[in-house]
Amino acid sequence: MVKSLYREFYKFSHRKLTWLAPLIMLAFMFLMAGYPSARLLAMLTYDSSDAIMLVLVIVGSTMFSMEFQNNAILTLLYKSAKKIDVYFAKLVTILIYDLMLHVLAILVTILLTATIKPVSWMAVYQYGQPLLMNMVAATCIDIVSSMLIISLIFLET
Repeated sequence: MVKSLYREFYKFSHRKLTWLAPLIMLAFMFLMAGYPSARLLAMLTYDSSDAIMLVLVIVGSTMFSMEFQNNAILTLLYKSAKKIDVYFAKLVTILIYDLMLHVLAILVTILLTATIKPVSWMAVYQYGQPLLMNMVAATCIDIVSSMLIISLIFLET
């Protein structure tokens, strides 16, 4: 299993799309900065969830399609002790990429709220909670929902 994870992380980190996709997300977030409601944007991390979902679907789909196209998946399945390890390693790779994209979205949100649209993070916003807690809750829900979608994509293959 560890060897499969290492292979997947190695392949994933050496793809151009892996490094270009966050730029799409950042561009989308900067475009959303023109929206008038600063607290809503901060809570939703400048609507990065839509961009992250798009990026994950594109990256996850191309991960499989390229290996099926080049018949590399057959080699991976043949060399692996358990076939489930290959798919699980791909799922873990996408999960960690999803977490990294969400951390990047939170950092960019903090940067944007500190420079362009200042907000008070401790001000009560929705559900009687501070804006920071609303952002954390929305991000956690987004991580769960994005992994559900990615898991469905992996079941399809």
